[in-house]
Amino acid sequence: MTSSVRCSAWARAAELDPVGSAGSYRGFLLVEVPLPWPRDVGDLPPIAHVRGLLARPEVRVQALVPVDAGGGRTLIAHLPPSRPGANGDGFAGFERREARYDKDVGAALATLLDTPGGAAALAPGTRDLLVCTHGRRDVCCGSLGTDLFEKLESVELPRAVRRWRTSHTGGHRFAPTFAVLPEATVWGFADADLVQQVLWRRGDAAEVADRYRGCAGLPGGPRVQALEREVLRRTGWGLLDRRRRGHDRGGSAPVLLAVEGTGGAGDVWEADVVPLREVPVPDCGRPVEAATKTQQEWTVGRLRRA
Repeated sequence: MTSSVRCSAWARAAELDPVGSAGSYRGFLLVEVPLPWPRDVGDLPPIAHVRGLLARPEVRVQALVPVDAGGGRTLIAHLPPSRPGANGDGFAGFERREARYDKDVGAALATLLDTPGGAAALAPGTRDLLVCTHGRRDVCCGSLGTDLFEKLESVELPRAVRRWRTSHTGGHRFAPTFAVLPEATVWGFADADLVQQVLWRRGDAAEVADRYRGCAGLPGGPRVQALEREVLRRTGWGLLDRRRRGHDRGGSAPVLLAVEGTGGAGDVWEADVVPLREVPVPDCGRPVEAATKTQQEWTVGRLRRA
């Protein structure tokens, strides 16, 4: 006889490693849309409309629960910097822009995408904390994520951080999950203490690295994310402010991560990133034996400066 399981509880018991599960995107578009949401927020008219206009499939669109019950809604874009060469060929954070919309979300999107020189950008330093609470997509996110979001109401966060309930961010087996933009770091198995450590950059980054899913703005894929985490353990929080470029050459070739220094020069790290185990992942509320998905774990060996 088999029994159903909650995916997050099962992942914790299996000590499932979340690194490499953050996805990789060329930006994020955040759209305030009132609840209730369907399982796929792409079916919501404002989301479907901006996806159709965006013509950038590599940009991830997320729904946000509106903060204000009435009035207009907020549209936020985190995209590559508009200034030529601002990010070079690496990633050091997105540029944040914000606009308001009432019925015409398309006009708001045009403002964000077409305003010369970033005039629509909010004051530098504003960060968006996205906590997945999408219960229609996954029970663990709906329960554990909502509980975490409510606990954060009584937790001191940096003044420039805006807190949002968001739609599915992937990796619900690691619930509660959250992402921080514009740095695009994604985290799992979260609690209020982890959120504070990440946002305030408190303590040793190595102490919380096991719950780092990866940087969703860093191209290169899961093996690059696994390498970046090991460099984060070694070098600390400052890594997340430096321009990084990953390169996965495939096969048995070492994976590379180039990290720009504060004066322009920097380091190139390399390591052997190889599969560790591939674990079946159950759908929430169903038996493990019925799993149709798997989680690939990675091990990083021979980390060194190239």
